Amino acid sequence: MTKEENICCQHKHNKAGRFIEACLLCLLKEEKSYGYNLMEKLAQFGFDEDSINISVIYRNLRNMENRNLIVSSWAESEQGPNKRMYAITLEGEKELDNWIYLLKDRKKRITSIIDKYESIK
Repeated sequence: MTKEENICCQHKHNKAGRFIEACLLCLLKEEKSYGYNLMEKLAQFGFDEDSINISVIYRNLRNMENRNLIVSSWAESEQGPNKRMYAITLEGEKELDNWIYLLKDRKKRITSIIDKYESIK
C-alpha cells in the first residue's frame, strides 16, 4: 500500500463513520444528491434510519466538503424549501479509489481467516 493509500480516511475515528464516508463518496460518484436522499440510499450498504441519524450524514458531508472531497450548492425544490445538493470532486474520486483499494485488501484478509477457520473447524 502506498503512503497515499495508507493515509486514506485518516480523519475518521470510529469504524461506522469511516465506512459511511466511503459509502457517501460511492453514492455521489453515481449521481449528485442531497442529505435525506443519501440517507435513504445508505440502506443498500446495510444502514437504516434506526442505526444512523441524519446529523451523522450531514457531519460527514461537511467534513468531506472541508477536505475538498465533495462540493455543495443550493438547488430549487419543487416541493418544500431549497435543498443543498452534493457532488463528488476529482479529489473525492481519488479518495474513493483509495477506499476501494483498502476495502478489497480487507476483504481478502477477512476471506483468508474465514477460510482458515472453516478448514480447521
